[in-house]
Amino acid sequence: MILGMGMVFFILGLLVFIIWSVSFVMMKYEPEVIPHSAKNPRSTAIDKDVIAAISIAVQRFRSN
Repeated sequence: MILGMGMVFFILGLLVFIIWSVSFVMMKYEPEVIPHSAKNPRSTAIDKDVIAAISIAVQRFRSN
């Protein structure tokens, strides 16, 4: 019984060490993250047709 528990403890410890090692290597060779610029190429304005369609849908939902 002690041999079995020792093997489980050894395997779990080995697993923790392997995961830590892989994480360390990945963080070392991971490319730098380039921050995005503050400018957004897409327009944030909502089209008037979309607003009208949403308003109609809400009115129909509330009327039922």
